Amino acid sequence: MRLLALSLILLSAFGGTAQGDGASLSGAEGRMLDALLLRFQPLPSVERIWTGAFESAAKRTQGVKDRIDSLERSGMDEAELLVRVGALRKEVRTVREDRNVFVAGFLTPLQQLALDSILNPPAPSIQHFGFHDRMKCLVCKKPGELSVPPGAPSPSLLKNQR
Repeated sequence: MRLLALSLILLSAFGGTAQGDGASLSGAEGRMLDALLLRFQPLPSVERIWTGAFESAAKRTQGVKDRIDSLERSGMDEAELLVRVGALRKEVRTVREDRNVFVAGFLTPLQQLALDSILNPPAPSIQHFGFHDRMKCLVCKKPGELSVPPGAPSPSLLKNQR
């Protein structure tokens, strides 16, 4: 149902065709759209639809970000501000997820796996502490898994633990 609503919004907003200039896209969203177009090489009509979906999502996201900025500048109580900003950030995530699901609807299941790798790249591997004894490392092993002599307290990363 959401996809149908999003497609109707796109068709009404762009008169059946999307604007292909990408002028309203931020740098990251523009690069993401370019990567998708390069990777999947869709038909021109699908390319216009995808561009329209990205532009529509960017416009909605910018509107939500503007509301967040105005809330942060207001003299609102901090607890209430955190609740409202949290809800608005959730709305931004929902807009992006809807856009991604809409784009994925044009792809085969195998292409959808490739799309997921473009939209959600793996986090980089971070090395810590260089060369060290991994059997005694609190980052490499959980504290309960460390071998400690009987009667000795188990090591912890927490300060002032007794």
